Amino acid sequence: MRERSVSFDAVGAAARSKVYRMDFRRAKYILPNLFTLSSVCAGLYSIHLSTLAQNVADITMAAWLLVVCMVCDALDGRVARMTQTETELGIQLDSLADAISFGVAPAFLLYHWGMTEWGLVGMFVAFVYVGCAVLRLARFNVLAGQGAGTKRYFLGLPTPLAAGTVVSLVLAHVAFTEMATTAAAMSVAAVTLLLAGLMVSNVRYRTFKDVNLQGRTGLAAGAVVTAAAVGSVIFQPSITFVLLMVAYIILGLGGGLMHLGKTLFGESEDEEPIFAEARDNES
Repeated sequence: MRERSVSFDAVGAAARSKVYRMDFRRAKYILPNLFTLSSVCAGLYSIHLSTLAQNVADITMAAWLLVVCMVCDALDGRVARMTQTETELGIQLDSLADAISFGVAPAFLLYHWGMTEWGLVGMFVAFVYVGCAVLRLARFNVLAGQGAGTKRYFLGLPTPLAAGTVVSLVLAHVAFTEMATTAAAMSVAAVTLLLAGLMVSNVRYRTFKDVNLQGRTGLAAGAVVTAAAVGSVIFQPSITFVLLMVAYIILGLGGGLMHLGKTLFGESEDEEPIFAEARDNES
């Protein structure tokens, strides 16, 4: 009787161990989605702070929370690949999260930072930003479903980089004026519409995923990083952030003009799919 009891205990322990292993294998699928949902949480709180901002601290925190969203967005795809837990659910969840974190939240920040005096007109400008961000994400999903692309280009300005431009402008303004809002509603509206248009444009932005950091390219990249670090020490870090964002936008526009010029003058150019985004940079 004692031997039979021991045997049953051993079988039960083995069964529990198998269940724990199965649960662990299933649990690892939750990890990348936790980063995605953390981005939603940070974006939602940013919206709350933007709406109720009464001082510089509130508007600054609302901007920095969008940086948290960008970090979470960069990590969720990498974690999914590291743990081999990439799923269609995760991809769709990521796009929906980006619509909040990099569409709605930056639009609220822009509106309450510089367009409240315009009332419904300012809200409509903010809506244009949200609409273009959502359209860009929808276009990404369609192209991803078609399996198009290489890893060289983004098609249109990615929504995290558009949100990063908004953050850099707000933080730079706060650092220099120590004011939570700006009276330059026209300028804020112009920037909002420019970023919205770039998101849904066909302007190609390099991903730099194919760049070989050896030789002169590595030296150039090192020089840029060093210059950014020195600029952050000498000036406000937010100014360096603004300059980097503006330089990236101008780089894409310059490349688009060169491509247009070659097309108009009939110069042959090797065509390649221009869609180039993976889950960690899909927006």
